[in-house]
Amino acid sequence: MIFLLSACDEESESSEEPPEKHFRVYEFNEKYIIRGIVNLLKEKGYADPKVDYENGKVETDFIIVGNIRTRIETTVKKIGQREKEVTLVITTEKNTKKEGWKRTKILGKDQFDQFFDEIEMYVYRELAKPEVKEVPKVP
Repeated sequence: MIFLLSACDEESESSEEPPEKHFRVYEFNEKYIIRGIVNLLKEKGYADPKVDYENGKVETDFIIVGNIRTRIETTVKKIGQREKEVTLVITTEKNTKKEGWKRTKILGKDQFDQFFDEIEMYVYRELAKPEVKEVPKVP
């Protein structure tokens, strides 16, 4: 979370438009991508990301820092035999005294690229972990 707010561009209010979607293609298995995303989000302070493995989605609740709150949504979609497209949506809202929470844009392309690079690093960490298989029970 600190990363998101410390790397902010100049903020611009845009309550009418939906949050920006950014995409990147990886050549990893979906389960490793999702695990990497979950671990990255947990490290960034998102306590309990909601994971839907069937639909390839990871979502967080809003985290509030000062008068800004942020939530993250990712979707992993198979687009080829080996390629998976990751969609990243970061919703940022600012609390205004008159109107309550109002959507604002504070992140630029560079911050999204950095986030995707971090996702890739966490996927490699997941790939490096040994697979734990269930030990058969002896009767």
